[in-house]
Amino acid sequence: MPQMAPLNWTLLYLVITSLFMTILIMKFFLFLHTPKKKKLEIFSKSLFWKW
Repeated sequence: MPQMAPLNWTLLYLVITSLFMTILIMKFFLFLHTPKKKKLEIFSKSLFWKW
């Protein structure tokens, strides 16, 4: 049983990091496709929305 714990933690870590990376990539592409004047407000809103 103690051998299962590190495996579960690494799997959980991988899932969390992959989700985090996909969210960041999606935000980055949305950020690139928005017009320049809206970029600043979207960036500030996304910072407060997620964290």
